[in-house]
Amino acid sequence: MKKITFLAVTVVLALVVGGILLFRLMKISRETFPENAPENYNFTNDWLDKRNIYVFGNPPLDYLRAVNATGVTWSVYFSGVNDADAEYVGSLHQNGFKVCSNFPTIQGNSTDNLTLRESAHCVGLNGDPAGFFGGQYAMCHNNPVWQEFLKSRIREHIDGGADAIHIDEIGSIGLFSGGGFCDYCLSTFNSYLSSRYSTEQLRDLFGIDNIASFNYRTYLISKGATSVWEDPNQRLINEYRKSQFLSNVSAMRDLIQYARDYAGRDLLISANTYDFEPDELIYFPYLDFAVAELSIGDLPRGKLFINYLLGEATDPSKPLVGFPDIFDLARLSQDDWWLWRHWLAESFACGASFLLPYNAYTYGGGQYNIPVDKVTAYTSFISAHPGYYENTSRLAKVAALFDLDSTLLNEFPWMAFLSWENFENTGLALQEAHIPFEVVFVGDGEFINKPITLSDLEKYSIVIVPSYYNLDAATNNLLDQYTQRGGHVVRSDDIPDGSNLIAEVRGTGVDLGLETNASNDLSIMAYKKDNSLLLHLINYDYDYSTHDFTPQTQIEITLTIPGNVDLTGKTLRLMSPDAGQETTLEYTIRENRVTFVVPSIHEYSIASFE
Repeated sequence: MKKITFLAVTVVLALVVGGILLFRLMKISRETFPENAPENYNFTNDWLDKRNIYVFGNPPLDYLRAVNATGVTWSVYFSGVNDADAEYVGSLHQNGFKVCSNFPTIQGNSTDNLTLRESAHCVGLNGDPAGFFGGQYAMCHNNPVWQEFLKSRIREHIDGGADAIHIDEIGSIGLFSGGGFCDYCLSTFNSYLSSRYSTEQLRDLFGIDNIASFNYRTYLISKGATSVWEDPNQRLINEYRKSQFLSNVSAMRDLIQYARDYAGRDLLISANTYDFEPDELIYFPYLDFAVAELSIGDLPRGKLFINYLLGEATDPSKPLVGFPDIFDLARLSQDDWWLWRHWLAESFACGASFLLPYNAYTYGGGQYNIPVDKVTAYTSFISAHPGYYENTSRLAKVAALFDLDSTLLNEFPWMAFLSWENFENTGLALQEAHIPFEVVFVGDGEFINKPITLSDLEKYSIVIVPSYYNLDAATNNLLDQYTQRGGHVVRSDDIPDGSNLIAEVRGTGVDLGLETNASNDLSIMAYKKDNSLLLHLINYDYDYSTHDFTPQTQIEITLTIPGNVDLTGKTLRLMSPDAGQETTLEYTIRENRVTFVVPSIHEYSIASFE
């Protein structure tokens, strides 16, 4: 390990002291110069809801009103406070809208300070600067100079009147951009190893004779590695990854707490938790809500039930907001405006919300805008029918087990990647087979301390354990107890051909609660609502040549009626923002099952017994 020079230590101390003094001066200046908000504006947190609609960009007030938006996110102060954004924030506040600012944490081009970029960028294995997409520097979360800069930006966003701060790329560590090898990262890694392993263990497990002089970068080069992934010691790779995760979580946690302390008022914190992937979920404990870029992909493949349900299972109290990632936006035709209605429907059907684009940034520097008239049929329908999206409980006899440790680190890195992929594929298979399901979340005890109980498992008749999991003894014991008490555990590792998962699930003989002749490209989300039932029916059969959905017809559906639901005398209504009208359907009840036929679905419909 390279020793930090006396001069470097002096510089760091000066920055810290200077930061404290600046903090005090800023607090004094805030008392003298009020925040950029109307004089009677009251900052509160009571506007946050699981069913809010947001807009990405700087839309005019009429646009926000037309789509029933709560406000904007990813929209102001990307490069710090400026007059244009500050004026826009004031205008939004005067008209009752909320502002969630754009707070980048790794993008070097968020500042014009070239000296800062040069002094705080991530360092690659070969000693060169590590890059972030777009050819910019990736900045190091362990560098104290960058940490102090982010604090200064936090102060700007708060003083600029942000109702919430949206932390972009919160889970991006230098390692993912080929970095992570500056002196700060290497020193952090050595401290991490020293705190967890004895001298003997370091020698026996990793071949490290002297942790004080160990340099991971030099070690990798000596092994002929061109990246961390070529380290011959797989366990050491995982320890390095965990060191990076822990140090970034610590940096973001401290930054978030700094923001709350500095604000001295109600302030919400959000973040871009990309795809709700394992390395993004570890920040959930410190957030108030999550806005996630999602890998939408091309329909009919882009089916995201499992992503939304995982985000919900991580912390049911945190509102979730979906949005197509900027790579998908860059290749999306303006003629495919129907897809925005589809993604709105999917997110709300899953209990989440959505972010609409207004001249939103796309990868490569372009913009994407969805005309207001293309989505108001859906936003108006959702806003006019809150009862279809609130105070409901999902019907599900099956649960997909998500184990954070297995999908984040596992015994070997490649197993973590495969276990995450298999978890996602499990959700896709269940969605396409029309098997209602939810997710049971198992924390790792360190990043997220969320153990499961037997009662958590017994809510379901079947629990699926995806492949490549490395479950701890406590979770395995619970699964054994669950089986002994009549539950069914389907372990994907025990299925010779993974494609037989659905056959294994059906082979348990459990009444899964829903039967249908619908194709794989029509998805169904079923709920209990008070003393009744409702279903969200979403079509994924999209034709990119005609820029429209292919209608699904004559869909037969049979539901098992829960014991605490009585459908006697109820009317079955079929509603859709597509058709703009309502239809009444006939249905039959035999024993504890109700059957009906939906004549046609263009894109999205709701069937509700009322």
